[in-house]
Amino acid sequence: MKTVLIIEPVVSELESIMNFCRLSSDELTTISARDYQRSLTILDEKQIDLILCSTSFPDSEPCRVINDLAKTFTYIPIIAISESPDDDQGLALSSGASACFKKPLENETLLEQITELADASKLGTVRGVPLHSLLQMHENDGQSCTLHIFSDISSGFIFLEDGTVINAEVGSLTGEAAFYELISWDEVIVDIRFFNGLSNREIGTPLISLIMEGFRLKDERNDTSQAPPTSLIKPKQRLEQISTTGLRLALELGQNLTVNFDSIDLTLESMLIGMIPEHCLIIATPPHFIVTQTEVTPGSVILVKFNHMEQLYLFRARITRVITTPQHVLFLEYPTIIHYHDIRKATRASASFPCLVKTQDGSVFNGIFKDISSTGALLHLTRKENDSLPDVDIRQPITLSCSLPEFNDKLELEGSIKNFKKDDQSLQIGAEFSKPYPLLDQSVDRYLQTIRLK
Repeated sequence: MKTVLIIEPVVSELESIMNFCRLSSDELTTISARDYQRSLTILDEKQIDLILCSTSFPDSEPCRVINDLAKTFTYIPIIAISESPDDDQGLALSSGASACFKKPLENETLLEQITELADASKLGTVRGVPLHSLLQMHENDGQSCTLHIFSDISSGFIFLEDGTVINAEVGSLTGEAAFYELISWDEVIVDIRFFNGLSNREIGTPLISLIMEGFRLKDERNDTSQAPPTSLIKPKQRLEQISTTGLRLALELGQNLTVNFDSIDLTLESMLIGMIPEHCLIIATPPHFIVTQTEVTPGSVILVKFNHMEQLYLFRARITRVITTPQHVLFLEYPTIIHYHDIRKATRASASFPCLVKTQDGSVFNGIFKDISSTGALLHLTRKENDSLPDVDIRQPITLSCSLPEFNDKLELEGSIKNFKKDDQSLQIGAEFSKPYPLLDQSVDRYLQTIRLK
């Protein structure tokens, strides 16, 4: 069912046009307005697929209302309705109308054209396709359309003329600034809509350059919003290093990675998709190379970073093989040395004293503190100390009951699960406390002074 807005100042003409459209009652719903301001209210409140608009209004130049509507709602087709279409057609089409019909509407062929234009208002909805890929498809097809983009943040528009991006709008932003904001959104839904060609051309940059700049700006925002340092050359904290000989990296399939190539001044995103311990790692090729259609050179050495249990891990690895079909993946040498440092805000003391762990459902388990600070703790639970291990999830509430060193009274520490690692025999939980505990601060400070741990 398509919705048609009919804008006509003369009541008798308005009723006639509505009756005509009702001949196709199974396909069209009509809404009426008698002036420009009322039509704006309707367009803001309802989803309109087609506008039928008179060329003449009192105290207004011919086709002025049509032109104003066409500039504001470039994604809605407009049909001009005139008593003298031979005189008004040229002005109506240049003002943004797609056709000009003669009053009164009587020919059933016109009804078919109205239905066709209403259908053209929305060509389809796309989900699960990255916006940059959709834009490249339209560029290859040379299609003119409006992309109405929705996310859980907001909504916006990108306008394409013959496949070329000419403008974008989101909130108060237009042009390239709006495009970079829209291209940074994840998991968007896109309605492919009509374009009447009247949007101002504010973008002249080639699409591939727009996409790459959008990715660069997104990476910059992600980098500045993260506390961990991202450079091996000038780290903010001293890096420790360990050998991986005989050890399996603390990486799971699907683990998000960031990678740096010496040839590109960008931090790129990837994901672990396979591993043979002590032999190789398999990661997804960063989208940068797929979008730009540039090759990744075997033999290149890259820097790989990932977070695990509030530790930042870094290592360098050589690319041994590049595969582009059926998927784009990279094979890396298994690293022999990895670097790491703690990214927690508060200094923690290594510990080994018991506690009781109460989960959200009221179940209680025996656990051991592995380290503790004023803001959180690392806990270890084993099946040996418990008949079973709790089912846990990120952000799940948790309560810890313990006796701190130098204090006889038990302390109840409330918090939530920030991260965890579980296997058949043990569970490791990173907990974040929900409020300050002065006694805990005192105990940790004294313990640190005693063992001189920094």
